[in-house]
Amino acid sequence: MDRRLTQFLAVAEAGNVSAAAAALNVSQPTISVNIRKLEEEHGVPLFTRSSRGVVLTKFGKVLCEHVRVMARLNDHAKAEIRAMKQANRPSLKIACGFTWWHLFVRDAIRDCATDAPDAALHVDICSSLDGLRHLMSGDVSCFIGTRVDNITVGMGFRFAPLLAVEDAYFTRQDHPLIGQVITRRDLSAYPRMDVAPFVNRHFGIAEPTGTPGLWPKEAPAHLSTNSMTAGIGMLKDSEAYLIYPMLTQEYFAAQGIGMLNVSDRPTHKIQIGTYTLAEKTPSELQIAFLDRITQVVAGERMP
Repeated sequence: MDRRLTQFLAVAEAGNVSAAAAALNVSQPTISVNIRKLEEEHGVPLFTRSSRGVVLTKFGKVLCEHVRVMARLNDHAKAEIRAMKQANRPSLKIACGFTWWHLFVRDAIRDCATDAPDAALHVDICSSLDGLRHLMSGDVSCFIGTRVDNITVGMGFRFAPLLAVEDAYFTRQDHPLIGQVITRRDLSAYPRMDVAPFVNRHFGIAEPTGTPGLWPKEAPAHLSTNSMTAGIGMLKDSEAYLIYPMLTQEYFAAQGIGMLNVSDRPTHKIQIGTYTLAEKTPSELQIAFLDRITQVVAGERMP
């Protein structure tokens, strides 16, 4: 990583130029000069002085978020190279949404394991925002999930669409509204559950303005979790409803979760696809995996 950015990050984390200089074993004037050059390059102040040292400005906080990502990517690259030298075998780390794992990602992973028995395979099940975070930090090489419309400009993600789906409303199978024809207004009397909430760790990846949803504006989420396993339990223990892809209906039914008949349910399509980093060259194993995904979704073995 660029030496000036390394020094900037050290000052930001230490809150003190002298402490950062000691930690990096460089002179204090050297760091001060390089910080000044960064400020001139961006045309904004990055730090303000305080009684205890220095504090990031609003511009400095933005730069610091991105530099931390760069530092993590650098560390992950070193770790990946080390692992490759030690193991001398291909590896594939992916993340995907809960629904897509059950519908087609599992099949593709199984095929990869058969075709490359010596490969190291890893799968994370997570929301779209967490998947993008894992991708940006270098924890995974691709993410399969819902397209996010409010991604922060300049993140460098590449999205390739696979299919378009509709959302539906789900509750426990003995919910008071099950078996009736209802409208979205009827749902305002019941709590909504969210299994992909926007939390602090998502700042810098996407804007918190929110992706358009299907729920009435007067019905904010009362229950939330980042685990579908916990979410299913919470649905079964409450009168909450969940908005989730309709393709999950069969799986949910086996878990005691039913689909509501909402007459004015929006039917606009939501894009599902693969995210990769535009500047990173995919490995042969990743290319083979993405080809498998495309084949399954195209109808070869789609449930």
